[in-house]
Amino acid sequence: MPERVTKSRRIERAGVNALRTLLEDHDQIVQEIDGGNDYGEDLFVMLTKDGERTGVAITIQVKSGNKYKRAHSYAIPVEGHANDWKNGLLSVLGVVFDLATKQLFWANLTECLESSEEAPSWITVPREQELNEDTIQSFLALTHKFVEDRSQRRIEEASLHVTRLTETSSTSPRFVGREQEQQAIRNMLTTMGGRVLVSGMAGVGKTSLVDQVVRHHDVSAVFSGGVIVTDMHGFSAHRTRMASPGIAYGPLLSVLGVAGNEIPRTTEGQAALYHRTLDALDASGNPVLMVFDNVAELSQVAELLPRAEAHGVVLTSRSRLGVLEGIETINLDCLSPEESGVLLTQILGPGDQRLHTSGPIRDLCTLCGHLPLALSISAAILKDDVGLTIDDLLAELSEEKSRLDVLHFGDTAVRAALQVSLARLDRAMRDPFCRLSIHPGSEMSEQAASAVLGVSVPQTRSLLRRLSQASLISRGSATSRWRMHDLVYLFAAEQCETTVSASDRQQAFSRLTEVYCQASLNADLTLRGTPEGNPPQFQSTTEALNWLDLECANLQASARAARDIDLTEQTYAISMHLILYLDLRGRVTEGLQSAQIAYEAACKERDTERQVRALNNIGINLTSQGRMEEAIRTLKKAAATAERIGFLDGQCDATVSLGAAVRQHISPRAAIPILIEAVKLSRENRDPNDIGASLTNLGSAYRESGLLHPAAAALSASLPYHRASGNRRQEASAHAGLGVALSQLGQQEKSEECFQKAFTAYREVQDEAGIHLNHMNLAHTQLKSGKIKEARGSLHRALRFFQSTSNHHFEANSLGLLGAAEWMSGDTDQAKIYYEEAIRIFRRIGLKESEREMKAALREMLSGRPS
Repeated sequence: MPERVTKSRRIERAGVNALRTLLEDHDQIVQEIDGGNDYGEDLFVMLTKDGERTGVAITIQVKSGNKYKRAHSYAIPVEGHANDWKNGLLSVLGVVFDLATKQLFWANLTECLESSEEAPSWITVPREQELNEDTIQSFLALTHKFVEDRSQRRIEEASLHVTRLTETSSTSPRFVGREQEQQAIRNMLTTMGGRVLVSGMAGVGKTSLVDQVVRHHDVSAVFSGGVIVTDMHGFSAHRTRMASPGIAYGPLLSVLGVAGNEIPRTTEGQAALYHRTLDALDASGNPVLMVFDNVAELSQVAELLPRAEAHGVVLTSRSRLGVLEGIETINLDCLSPEESGVLLTQILGPGDQRLHTSGPIRDLCTLCGHLPLALSISAAILKDDVGLTIDDLLAELSEEKSRLDVLHFGDTAVRAALQVSLARLDRAMRDPFCRLSIHPGSEMSEQAASAVLGVSVPQTRSLLRRLSQASLISRGSATSRWRMHDLVYLFAAEQCETTVSASDRQQAFSRLTEVYCQASLNADLTLRGTPEGNPPQFQSTTEALNWLDLECANLQASARAARDIDLTEQTYAISMHLILYLDLRGRVTEGLQSAQIAYEAACKERDTERQVRALNNIGINLTSQGRMEEAIRTLKKAAATAERIGFLDGQCDATVSLGAAVRQHISPRAAIPILIEAVKLSRENRDPNDIGASLTNLGSAYRESGLLHPAAAALSASLPYHRASGNRRQEASAHAGLGVALSQLGQQEKSEECFQKAFTAYREVQDEAGIHLNHMNLAHTQLKSGKIKEARGSLHRALRFFQSTSNHHFEANSLGLLGAAEWMSGDTDQAKIYYEEAIRIFRRIGLKESEREMKAALREMLSGRPS
């Protein structure tokens, strides 16, 4: 008997039909979303312009009837949709159909929720926003702009991993079986229009299978344009990380060979160029194979699928994704019993004596459901606990047969597999497991875990050890560090959302940031030569640097997370504590980002002194990037602000940094008055670190201006202050500068002594940039002494480093000195090559004075004068 169509359904259909007709009359592509609320009458709309797809898609919630009508407006209920409408991949618009007047009215639901601190129960739809023949184009333009802007924001925050495979022969050492599936996918791909969806539960090995197939020589022979793999992050812990076409176009175009300056800024432009590029590859007989991994929704890839049939497509997903025309589906099941045994043997190692009992191994594989993830967890338990027999593990797993039976159903696979390990724990252990996901990174120290869990470090260590026995976590990359597999971290985060209150999560995160604030401060002070504590947390700069190497990503993530929930004190502190470390490691872009985050936090706090300190560091990092005019503007602002509020310490720092920037960008002579003022301010401030820094920079400016005796005096005078402040890095810089000055004064022996002292100090603080700058300066002295071969070695070391770190200023200086070395050796042809390249770099980065000096040296050489 046919299903009876109710009155409410007819009312809803009226609104859907009216909206769909209007959109399709204006060439928009509309699909109804089956299975949605309100009998599924929600719409998926691909926006078009001039008959062409723009690459932009939206969804629309349609409401009809008097219940959505108000006295002077309309309204749409939010109900349980707030998170999806606000954070979902696609923007959601709402439309109300007035049955009496047959009019449509609209509101941008996503925009309303993004601008609200708390989700409202209803969203107002103004009468002024009518949707009809006269307003449809304005509606489409506004919607398109909103989606573009939202996509751009996501691009700035998201990282999308797109790679072009270059090796076709390498295979995973732990890949087992799947011969039938491999052959089936190869057959589909090597025929015209081969497009495949590999679906299956979490942990079943979809990505591994696809990686194995696309590297096969039969596949690579068909797709001469290459294999491009994109992780769409469809199953990441946070929906905001899900990649959309708007985020994917740019990275895909780059991998397809489009130059960065040719990639349009708009999603519409990128979409058009993306498809033109693929069409051109098809026309030239170079089809590509596009692999989209971890796809959660059809909308993630609908606009990315190539139009030309010659291009291949492989999708992997935990779900079927819906109707995909022209795409064959491979449903990946678990391993066979034989394959499961092989995988277990590979993980444990053939030498494990417990593998000699075939019966229990077969039973273990069966209880694991032959799911690769479950097998890996069980093997890891056995590998970690060598005293655990397989029979003991079987006894534990046998109680979970009902849970393992559900491993054939989508996402429940991961949860069920993880429950096998959780079953080994007391119920009280589950809460600590969930809470570990509050840490913004899957690897953490015992101290960080202690802060999140709110218990002592010894108690934490015991909890972590018990969790590791269930293979929910494992030992990390160093002593006293632990790591969650990404899938396990996702599982824990999901559980945490439902079992731990928001206030408890925030308290745990606040405790964590307090720990990171203090530890990062101690590391920063150690690097600066002024460690605190008795004894200090870090015994040496090496120890502090090693800690920062391990924790940097966690610290950066914590600063961003703190910023997002307005913990401005922690945001500022952690960001500022990272800046010196990032500079030492040559990570200038990250240093600039940290300084900018710190400045934003200081502005929110309305703390002007902190704003000055952050601006100073922004200026320093801009100088390191060669963005000199921006750097000088920023540093002038910092110095002026500090002077206005009477912040002498900040004024000193900013003035020294300003002098260094002017010295590089304009000329050393132009920097001398600024640095003399910096010395005056620092003496007034009575800070030995500031005095030493200002004298060192002044000495360098004197030296580069040819005022060698004042240079040597200033640099010599700076050394006691550096020793007093404990700043070994600045001391190294002073020794290096003094070495150059003494060399130019003809005191070669004393000069080389200074360079060796500089090397010792630079190596102590692991300052690679300083070490190689010292090599460059030492080469200058070696040339003065006629040691051309030694100078060449020093300069080539320096040149390689500065090229690898994109430090163009010192790259050009190294090339200029290499030109001088070749001139001295009589090879003027090679010298000319070096000089001309140095001139090109100086011109490109806007250092006119340095460019003039290099041109003068080249003219002198070409005139035939001796070096």
